[in-house]
Amino acid sequence: MVPVRETTPATPPAIEETEIPTILPENIGFGEFLFQRIAQANPKLKTIFEIPGDFNLNLLEHAFTPSVTSKGIKLINTCNELNGAYAADAYSKAIDGLSVFISTYGVGELSAINGIANAFTEYGAVLHIVGTTSTRQKEEAKSKIVNIHHLVPNRDAFTPPDHAVYEKMVDGVSCIRESLDRDISSNIAKVDKVLRTIIQERRPGYLFIPCDVPDMITSSSILHKKPFSPLSQYQGTAHAKSVLNEVTDTILSLLYKSKDPSLFADCLVNRFGAQKELNKLVEMLPESVKLFSSNYGRNIDETKSNYVGVYSGAGSSDFKVKDLFENSDFLLLLGFYDTEMNNGGCTCDFSKAANTIIVHPDYIRINSAIHHNKQFNGEKLFSMQEFLQNLVEKLDVSKIAAVRQTTYQYIPQDTYVASKADNSYCPQAMINAFFTKHLQPNDFFIVDTMSFSFGVTDIKFPQNLHLLSGWGYGSIGYAVPATFGAIMAINDLGSNRRIILVQGDGGAQMTAQEFSSFIRYHHILHNLPKVFLLNNDGYTIERKLLGPTRPYNDINGLWKWSKLLSVFGGVEGKTHEAYKIHNVQEFEEQLGTGKLGDSSRLQFYEVIAGKFDVPTRVDRMMTSK
Repeated sequence: MVPVRETTPATPPAIEETEIPTILPENIGFGEFLFQRIAQANPKLKTIFEIPGDFNLNLLEHAFTPSVTSKGIKLINTCNELNGAYAADAYSKAIDGLSVFISTYGVGELSAINGIANAFTEYGAVLHIVGTTSTRQKEEAKSKIVNIHHLVPNRDAFTPPDHAVYEKMVDGVSCIRESLDRDISSNIAKVDKVLRTIIQERRPGYLFIPCDVPDMITSSSILHKKPFSPLSQYQGTAHAKSVLNEVTDTILSLLYKSKDPSLFADCLVNRFGAQKELNKLVEMLPESVKLFSSNYGRNIDETKSNYVGVYSGAGSSDFKVKDLFENSDFLLLLGFYDTEMNNGGCTCDFSKAANTIIVHPDYIRINSAIHHNKQFNGEKLFSMQEFLQNLVEKLDVSKIAAVRQTTYQYIPQDTYVASKADNSYCPQAMINAFFTKHLQPNDFFIVDTMSFSFGVTDIKFPQNLHLLSGWGYGSIGYAVPATFGAIMAINDLGSNRRIILVQGDGGAQMTAQEFSSFIRYHHILHNLPKVFLLNNDGYTIERKLLGPTRPYNDINGLWKWSKLLSVFGGVEGKTHEAYKIHNVQEFEEQLGTGKLGDSSRLQFYEVIAGKFDVPTRVDRMMTSK
């Protein structure tokens, strides 16, 4: 098949008219319509994160209309906009769908933009709604100088300020942006376009809404006559099916010819909602197909006999894992996230394989041929789910090589060795061994960017564990508000899966105020996290890179972390339980059994770690350099 990128004329799937919801009057405010549309775009969504400001208050009021509250949708404040963006990113990943964050003009949206950049890098489907100046104020600014609060003035004192100055800043960190105006029909089309693009791209998008638009009146009929559809205009068309079948058949024909095939799964599979399809494929494959995961993905059942280990170039589990992967004659990489922190510092090598297939949401690469799934207009022929479903349906396992080339599996070794230092702190090697032993199936495991994160490769994961991090973007402090966002999603789903956060002290000082949200919303959260705050008195991974004793790697190490939740209004024994663990003996006494306490209360463990102690993998990396 010749690689093509084309826009094929297509007719969207027909949508049947549905019953008129009795709760909706004939005419509603545009703000109410927007919240209804969001609910259609993600029926699982029950939480919208926001920070109020005078330019978005009118919109927020519409969240309290009976038609919106009847869907269980609630507004949840975060402590600041950066944390709100982080929380929304994690919510989207935990709930596997659209999330929403609402901020105000200028001061709010700019505080959030770092978190939105994280969501863009890490594929988070976040709708960022920004309340802006009114349509009248925007029109007035065309001919009159009026310097409004939250709006930076023009650097030319004789020129009106640019009311769109902030909108122009987001193009590089979003997949789409639209600004609403007084044209209601146009606004509806813009809303649908933004929602559909965010869902298809799994990246953040923006709606800039003038503060007078939410109160404009619109007909509610479109909500039932044309309910929202996330499908692209191509999905289900004859052309899309033809391309999908041709690509699938080509991949399978190469697999059937292989004598030593390998399958590698990465995070873009689950970030694009195709984890169930991946699981089904893995279950079907014979033991002769070697299985590998990535640092980011860890989304293949590691208890399977043909699971080999984590492949990440020079950062792989060990040399044997690297060698077995790179010397396969057939490589199928599903959802490959090609970024420095996931590819061993750009050391992945696929050159030895006779056939290498990379399946990305936007394209499928079969050796040198690139088949563009994403068309020129930005819409896709088929989803990752559809591709994997088709692969599973067409797969004939009897045609796959039956001879198993290796039985090797990487088994993380317990590298902890007792020493005198155990009286002063808890070594990271011991902490790694603890998680290998005590993580449970279905855990939701959140790890911030920190020294500990480099050792996660050496932790054996149980079945169905979900790993969440922000390592690709690497903004420290992400994980505290991300845990709050994930908690809201997991509770909205009614799930009882354990949520475990591992957070460094340096990163936590960036976003620590979000711990107060666990206290504030304790009454609606039946499932709260287990928090491991590793206190190593500063930026330990930076100390390994340069300046181990320089003051720039120091922080205020005197924070009383185990008292923090009480400072935020928590009541120990009711909202939380907090412990400070100074050394190995105390760690064993408190956590040796692996029991992490009641999920109805936040369990907080401040663990004193070594100022210069890092996972053994970091030392190996430094030595190799």
